[in-house]
Amino acid sequence: MKVQLLKIPSHLIVAGSSWLSKIIIAGVQLASISYLISILGEEKYAIFSLLTGLLVWCSAVDFGIGTGLQNYISECRAKNKSYDAYIKSALHLSFIAIIFFIALFYVFSGVISAKYLSSFHEILQDKTRMLFFTSCLVFSSIGIGAIAYKILFAELVGWKANLLNALSYMIGMLGLLYIYYRGISVDIKLSLIVLYLPVGMISLCYIVYRYIKLYHVKTTKSHYIAILRRSSGFFLFTLLSIVVLQTDYMVISQRLTPADIVQYTVTMKIFGLVFFIYTAILQALWPICAELRVKQQWKKLNKMIGV
Repeated sequence: MKVQLLKIPSHLIVAGSSWLSKIIIAGVQLASISYLISILGEEKYAIFSLLTGLLVWCSAVDFGIGTGLQNYISECRAKNKSYDAYIKSALHLSFIAIIFFIALFYVFSGVISAKYLSSFHEILQDKTRMLFFTSCLVFSSIGIGAIAYKILFAELVGWKANLLNALSYMIGMLGLLYIYYRGISVDIKLSLIVLYLPVGMISLCYIVYRYIKLYHVKTTKSHYIAILRRSSGFFLFTLLSIVVLQTDYMVISQRLTPADIVQYTVTMKIFGLVFFIYTAILQALWPICAELRVKQQWKKLNKMIGV
């Protein structure tokens, strides 16, 4: 007698791993608050919180290349075509993008930080510009590194992306715990680097690994144009979303007291955990739906969306 094993749809496996990953990440972020307040104090943690608001802004540093690449990978998989040239082209373009944004941050960090962190001028004194610039660099590494996760999701192994993402946050938390229990005196900049730099570095290491594998792959002008054309729409959408959803940090940086900023940060992290439930499903379904669209399997696509 043959036993028929229950086959779990791949998108549910990815969504499940994403939920677990997001729970771990949210847990790390919530747990880190008490340690950071103990290390930095309430006022400096409020500054730390405002700087973490730049994380979402820096998600736009890839110019939408990651999402555009993800769609091309899904389409090529549906047609059984190689997508290596698209990946290599996207990585070249992302390198140019990060250089552009580093230069942009370097030039305008002084002006923007003077306004954004104006309520904390007495605490930061002449450190405002460098602190803001360093934060942008760290969060930009996360923004560019997200391309690695887009590749994995498009290849329908999103659970690997979720595993790496959760692992990177746990490494950051371990670094923070080491500082706390060793009684090491650190400032805002070093605390931010310890907690968030591993998140960017792990994904960037995977990007380097993929690029080495594609070193001998030839690219053409059409590959670059295709990626740029597809990415521009996603970049515009991301930019508009950020302007609408992240304006709150500009307001609270000018209006709220340090204690209120801390309370707001905790509330938003709890709300973010609920929002992750939706984004996990969307993230898992996106590449599968893209492949089904190319194959014109509308019945299966409609059924999957209805799940």
